[in-house]
Amino acid sequence: MSEKQVSVTSEDDINEIINKNDEPTKEELDTFKNLVNEWFKLDDMIRKLIVALKERKNHQRALNNKIEEFMFKYKYNDLNTQNGRIKASVKTSHKPVNIKEVKEIIEKYKDLKGEELLQKIFNKDDRPVTTKKVIKRIIPKVSLSLDI
Repeated sequence: MSEKQVSVTSEDDINEIINKNDEPTKEELDTFKNLVNEWFKLDDMIRKLIVALKERKNHQRALNNKIEEFMFKYKYNDLNTQNGRIKASVKTSHKPVNIKEVKEIIEKYKDLKGEELLQKIFNKDDRPVTTKKVIKRIIPKVSLSLDI
């Protein structure tokens, strides 16, 4: 059996190592150990970034509530800044239909069929209205086209 030097740089090389029936060479083991160590480092980095992202999002939510409260209190609907615009709006919507309510309506109106039953289930007038205050950042789009 001749030893050959293997430099693992692609998926094909890794698959070749895995599909061999004999024992890996020392170089192959060293390469594999390096791959595993690099994978662990990347996994640790990703986990740290996820934690940092969650912390930043929580902080942003706290700031968002304060900015939202101020903008609605003083009726600032549109705020222009150097970093883009912040737009405040109020959205009203009907509460969505859920399975529990559908079952209750079907049991309550057993005598109704077809279109009448659908009207009772999906009638917006019978569902409560929810109001949500939202602020949204609008970043201006930069056009990179040249008119020649």
